[in-house]
Amino acid sequence: MQRAGSRIVREILKYLEDEGLTGLATLRHYPMEKRIYARFGRCGFALDMQLGSGQGARRVSVLVEAVARGSGRGKKKGYEKAPGTITALFAEVERDGIRYRTMRGQYRDMNELFSYVEEVRAAFYRRYNELRMRGGEGMGRVEAEVFHSVGIKEPDLYLGV
Repeated sequence: MQRAGSRIVREILKYLEDEGLTGLATLRHYPMEKRIYARFGRCGFALDMQLGSGQGARRVSVLVEAVARGSGRGKKKGYEKAPGTITALFAEVERDGIRYRTMRGQYRDMNELFSYVEEVRAAFYRRYNELRMRGGEGMGRVEAEVFHSVGIKEPDLYLGV
């Protein structure tokens, strides 16, 4: 049976694997997210993606949050075996505003959750390295909290959707 969380992964990968991808950025570092999840039963990440260039460029941001069942309540030994919910919020910047779309899914435990995270992380870095090898056209200075960015200038970053 295919889990709803994998639907979210496929949707994110659709953008990351798009031939027209010209820029991307990420906030929040993977090892830190595992520590945050172990402590709070919650974690997430944000991506900013640019497809195309010039006036026709599309900007898509995604914010993914995972929350384990019972997160932040009572006394816990940990969240390794706790099931939870993934929420992905997609935002596409348009001329007259930002169009939002939400997807939700479930995961059965921490291993399943982080297998999804790893799949997205691997695709992100594969494309990040490809774009850097092309010369990082449009690369600009970015603030310190952005861990990795290529092809998107600072004023065009929309992280923190």
